[in-house]
Amino acid sequence: MEFLVEEESAAEALKPILAKVFAGESVRTAIRQFQGKPDLLKKLPKRLQGYAAARRRGDDIRVVVLMDLDADDCVDLKRRLDSAAVEAGMIPRAGRGSDGVFHVLNRIAIRELESWYFGDWVAVRAAFPKVSQDVPRAYKGNPDMVPGKCSEVFERILRSNGVRISSKPEWGRRVGPHLNLQENRSPSFNSFVSGVKEIGKVS
Repeated sequence: MEFLVEEESAAEALKPILAKVFAGESVRTAIRQFQGKPDLLKKLPKRLQGYAAARRRGDDIRVVVLMDLDADDCVDLKRRLDSAAVEAGMIPRAGRGSDGVFHVLNRIAIRELESWYFGDWVAVRAAFPKVSQDVPRAYKGNPDMVPGKCSEVFERILRSNGVRISSKPEWGRRVGPHLNLQENRSPSFNSFVSGVKEIGKVS
């Protein structure tokens, strides 16, 4: 399974998540990080074409694309990602047939990867014990619904609690291992986990 992510922060957060999802399974995973969202979108078509060619040679390659929503329209971004898969000759989850087979899973972190952290404040406190026990009021419900850049809010919270770490990859390295696969208030996190489990099982 190939995981394509925007940048290093997502790669670092995903490593422990995937280790938990595929614990005891004979699934080989590789995470490919790009230089931001525009870079991933630009290079995605050729990358998918390469995977499609490998599948035609008999390799069982499955692809997961993870991207932040940011200020984009979710439906439009998802459509672009699914279209890229189809044009490359691969089947996205949205285009699977009656047999349920698909080769590409496109998932969007809404609005940013840090929404997943707000969805599991226990994990954040395990990574940063200085942080207040209570999740910020705006994020007590569905963190995906809070407008604005949650990464900036997350950094402000860390700083206000005496944590001087502004590196997003370091956040991923610290919070990722503590994220609970079953208890997260972020629907986009839960959709990612369930989708990865699904693509890992279909043949």
